[in-house]
Amino acid sequence: MNPRGHALQRGSFMLEALIALLIVALGILGLVGLQARAVQNIGDAQYRSEAAFLSNDLLSRMWTSNQANLVADFESTGSGTPYDEFKTIVQARLPKISTTPDPDVTVTARFGDPTMGHDVVITVFWQPPGDLQQHRYQTGGTVKLN
Repeated sequence: MNPRGHALQRGSFMLEALIALLIVALGILGLVGLQARAVQNIGDAQYRSEAAFLSNDLLSRMWTSNQANLVADFESTGSGTPYDEFKTIVQARLPKISTTPDPDVTVTARFGDPTMGHDVVITVFWQPPGDLQQHRYQTGGTVKLN
């Protein structure tokens, strides 16, 4: 046996162990990153579905309300109680910061004639905690009694 050969291989096991430890650590960091992103996506989906539910709920309330008062009651520029209730519910159920705008509801007479119904566009804004980007959900429909 060559004593010099043993001297050249001394520490190779330690090097292999350190490389294996590095690979495992990188794998664990990758899994933690994936899990954090999954939690963020779940939160975003929850807020998006909440915004869709609230918007569709308001649209359905418009269908059952007095058609002559749609603009006054539901448009965001009006002073109607139904819009104020909607805004309060959105503020309670979706996260926002001071610069996040209030929900926007526009109600316009279809083809300029209120007897043809009203076109409605509802836009809801939110900003999740720790997210620098503002999110929005927009839906629309036509409200008309048969």
